[in-house]
Amino acid sequence: MTAIENLDSRFREAGALVVSRHDFKRDGLVLSATIPAGILTKLARGLKDDGYALLDLSVLEAKEGFLVTYHFDSFREPGRLALRVLATEEMPEVPSLYGIFEGAEWHERESADFYGLIFFGNPNPVPLILPADFDGPPPLRKDPKDLAALSALGLFGQADVLDPSWEALVNPPAPDKPGAGDGAGA
Repeated sequence: MTAIENLDSRFREAGALVVSRHDFKRDGLVLSATIPAGILTKLARGLKDDGYALLDLSVLEAKEGFLVTYHFDSFREPGRLALRVLATEEMPEVPSLYGIFEGAEWHERESADFYGLIFFGNPNPVPLILPADFDGPPPLRKDPKDLAALSALGLFGQADVLDPSWEALVNPPAPDKPGAGDGAGA
């Protein structure tokens, strides 16, 4: 079993919602897993134990909430990976990875500044870029009418949707066929 196949299995066994294979030349990834926030630290610790480093984290705001993506890579087993967690508008919280990868602190603070996310467990949650007394809305937040659905963004590669509630978030609905279901042509 290759390292990527092993990680694919590990993500599935841990409770991933979606596991995706990617074309590295197109996506810059070989594998990603969309996971519940509750298993993020367990999987991140396992990646560190396997020699992976946290490269960065990014946030994408979509209709469904904030998709927080953590990118990992290893010199021993090259192949960029991503762990993704969806934080909702109502509960914009994600566990901090600081206790596993200390460099996560800076990325988490920046994401908190720009999007208003809370990284619980971050030991230094003070603003990184914005002034400490900034009281406006997070500067990178968009108007809800300008947000795209996750399914329209093409992020999931060759996705295996393991949790049926994620099917509509990953795969766009099939286009309606003219006349389907309306009695036309009968």
